[in-house]
Amino acid sequence: MAAAAFLAGLPGARAAQPLKIGYNVATLANPFFQGMTKGVVDAVAKFPDMTLLNTNANGDANTQSTMVIDLINQGVSALILNPINANSIVPVVEQARKKNIPVFTLDRGAACGDCQANFLETDNVALGREGAQFIADRLKKRYGSIKGNVVNLVGLLGTTAGDDRDRGFMEEFGKIAAENPELKLVARQEAQFDQEKAFNLMSQIMAANPEIDAVFNGNDDNAVGALRAIRQASRNAPLDDPKHIVIIGIDGTAQALTAIRKGDMDATLSQNPLTMASQAVKYVDTFFNGDKSAIPAHQFWPHILLTKDNIDSAEVKSYGLWAEEVAKG
Repeated sequence: MAAAAFLAGLPGARAAQPLKIGYNVATLANPFFQGMTKGVVDAVAKFPDMTLLNTNANGDANTQSTMVIDLINQGVSALILNPINANSIVPVVEQARKKNIPVFTLDRGAACGDCQANFLETDNVALGREGAQFIADRLKKRYGSIKGNVVNLVGLLGTTAGDDRDRGFMEEFGKIAAENPELKLVARQEAQFDQEKAFNLMSQIMAANPEIDAVFNGNDDNAVGALRAIRQASRNAPLDDPKHIVIIGIDGTAQALTAIRKGDMDATLSQNPLTMASQAVKYVDTFFNGDKSAIPAHQFWPHILLTKDNIDSAEVKSYGLWAEEVAKG
């Protein structure tokens, strides 16, 4: 009996109920969401009692709603969702709740508060604020005071991540600019977390503004698109050159890591979708097999600033360069 009790306490040996997990990601066109999906798949594989229904909305909010309804109709035990739009996902989340199917939102949330069993994200307002402060610090180091022309390439508005990063940046930038009148925001455009849109917008912005000192980007796809436009316009310069345009992104994608190591891009505020996704799956397990009260309604996952100076440091290695882990398979 003692041996049986011991074995029952081991992972994979406990008498857990079979769980069918429905997962829907906004898109797999974005490398961050590729990493997040890998994180969900790998984490579910560690629980013998779980099976995964893995679906991709391909960037369309209506498709996402239809897919989630289909998952509900297939009798899933729980849903892990990465909403395209915080408001449009609410009706299907409410439908799941009526059927006692807990919903765990990952990276992006639903605009219905406690309709979610857990909303796990990075502190996106903080990301925006830190981006504004990073630019201010770099410009002060260059000019001796905080001044220059700055561009804000916003992410996808209507998502919690896009809205909050933009809000954090604009609030912090506004405070800094109020004390430093030579700091100007010359453009604020929605690039929708998309490289091509960012490339086109940045090309247009540079054509209208011969002097640009820095670009804040809602994610690394925006940043890489902006970098491409800067290169094409022959306005790229080394990090220590007074003509260098400061570029900071968010996520920690492979392209961003390469650009930072080369000195083409200044920084990214990296998240870790692998560990974030793994935690969401663990919360699903806790919901059914543990103490539900231990699951936070809302949680911020840690992030880290990556620059050329620290990208290969022990601290960063401990946090994890998720894009490199994904590349290894």
